[in-house]
Amino acid sequence: MNFSSAHADLRGWSVICLRPAMQQAAVKRRVEARGGQHVALPGLRLKALAASDALAQALACEAVVFTSPAAVHFAARLCRLQPAAEQRIFAVGEGTARALARHHIRAITPPPTAMHSEGVLALPTWDEVTGPVGLVTAPGGRGVIDAGLAARGFPRVRADVYQRLPPRPTTRQIKALCAASAPRAVLMTSGEAIEGLVNTLPATARTVLLQSLAICSSTRLVQLATDSGFANAIEARAPTPSALLDALAIHAAAKGMR
Repeated sequence: MNFSSAHADLRGWSVICLRPAMQQAAVKRRVEARGGQHVALPGLRLKALAASDALAQALACEAVVFTSPAAVHFAARLCRLQPAAEQRIFAVGEGTARALARHHIRAITPPPTAMHSEGVLALPTWDEVTGPVGLVTAPGGRGVIDAGLAARGFPRVRADVYQRLPPRPTTRQIKALCAASAPRAVLMTSGEAIEGLVNTLPATARTVLLQSLAICSSTRLVQLATDSGFANAIEARAPTPSALLDALAIHAAAKGMR
């Protein structure tokens, strides 16, 4: 489907973003540029971890994978990011690549339609890597990259630079959610965020969330959203804010909801 400027219109929509607080501003700009109302409801809290020898060891590997923008942010707080010329630096997605670019690091990324762990593992560049591979990341998650590299025989050095914690929605955030006008949509790129909020929000706010349209970054998250109680969920072509908002705008135009 061709995406025209007419489809970019999100006037009347309340767009609920579950990304961590440090990533909300970029999404807010994109939502408001399309005429929508941004509602911040972080589904995870991020906490820095203390420096360790593992980070220096991971950053010295032949190849290094940064799994999120937060991984870049918290690693840079612990040491200077300055890879050697011969190193290969991988970023799971566009946001992570942009975070690395702010440190003058050009990353290898999957194509826009495969910005996820499986997409990183499918990159042909791995044929040129002998190892070891550094992983700059956080505890938890699905562990797809680590397991995939292990299956190929790559030695790995893992450096956890931050941790994900359950959300603590503020009274202000809960009130903003409940006051958000319909139609509403929720941008979903993290299973942990979905589960955390569904288990944390008070009943009224949880009902408002579950009655919203879930815009999911993968088939897996569509299923998780459905299992969590969302009545409607659709899949975007990529996990980027632009792709998620494009999916919403196309849906809205098709339903005559703009």
